Amino acid sequence: MATLTEKQLDTLMGYQEGPVFSVYMPTHRTHPDNAQDPEIFRKLVEQFEPVKAEYLRDKGIQNVFSRFEALADDYRFWQHTKEGLAVFATRDSFDVYRLHMPVHPLAIVADSAHVKPLLKYLQSSDRYHVLVLSTNTAQLFEGNRYQLDEINLSQKDVPESMIDALDHELRDLHATLAAYHTATGEKWDVAQNHGLKKTDIDNDIEQFFRAVDRGVMARYSIPTRLPLILASLPEHQHLFRRISRNRQLMEEGIKTNATALSKEALKDAAWEVFEPYYNKRINEIIGEYRRATTKRMGADQLEEIVKDAFDGKVATLLLEENRIIRGRIVDRDNVFYYTDDTDGSVDDVLDDLAELVLRRGGEVWVIPKDKMPSETGAASINRF
Repeated sequence: MATLTEKQLDTLMGYQEGPVFSVYMPTHRTHPDNAQDPEIFRKLVEQFEPVKAEYLRDKGIQNVFSRFEALADDYRFWQHTKEGLAVFATRDSFDVYRLHMPVHPLAIVADSAHVKPLLKYLQSSDRYHVLVLSTNTAQLFEGNRYQLDEINLSQKDVPESMIDALDHELRDLHATLAAYHTATGEKWDVAQNHGLKKTDIDNDIEQFFRAVDRGVMARYSIPTRLPLILASLPEHQHLFRRISRNRQLMEEGIKTNATALSKEALKDAAWEVFEPYYNKRINEIIGEYRRATTKRMGADQLEEIVKDAFDGKVATLLLEENRIIRGRIVDRDNVFYYTDDTDGSVDDVLDDLAELVLRRGGEVWVIPKDKMPSETGAASINRF
């Protein structure tokens, strides 16, 4: 089962030959709550029965339903779920993603995958890096409020330990000290420094921190432009910030021995640091939208936004979280709205609009209803 990333999202958005089935649902990690999850999944899939009947002679589509059934019957799978589930199926693919956030139950079949809930999950506006730093080790994570994944630094130009960062002779000396400490359990203090004075150790720590700073900045911060949260003891915060040249480094950090935190505790601590920044950024975006409307550079009517999106004008699109407008975008001048509520499988105009803006290089924000600056479910800021 693949980890959901922006690359995976690009793959899903590439499914343009319908029908494409999209299923979302909240799930539970523990018994007895997770016992009901397979049945909820079955009921969502039942909404596709008209499609199953329509494609009765299509072996590829019938196979999709066989795979849905197999997943529903997979006892081990349902014993290891997280907070949410997303499943996407076509004649040639069957993609299953465990999500670290709950999602509203939804079953949609359309000409393309329904990805709007994943935009909220992956959107760069609330993603960040977390650098866990001690005097001897460095770890880098990427994630958001829902998920934090460690980045493998072993193949990159980022030292994972002090020994990796130091010159050859110093590496040998520190390796000897490490072996000594492992064998005896004794602390490395000035009285037992085996040739290393305290000033030497301090210089080595600074050299290590500089190497980490250079590597993280070049390999990750500059290419992604994601904010960087430093997680370390207060005294190491001061030293790293003094030598760092990384403009993405946030002023606030996690000031504790982060190497002792579980990944879940680290995730929660990082979001506590980042949430004020995120809320400030949302307010700034909404302010930009309101200023844009006074210059006729912003819009909140769907048909107008669709035209602007086709013309490549939309720089930023705001979408209301969990809002579904049943229908689809036919072309630049035609948006089809579906008014018959008996069919739950019709796609979402807002989802189509999000994909359209992303494909033309725009940015999409999925934000809570109480923060949306419009009543239509969408608002846009144009480039020109």
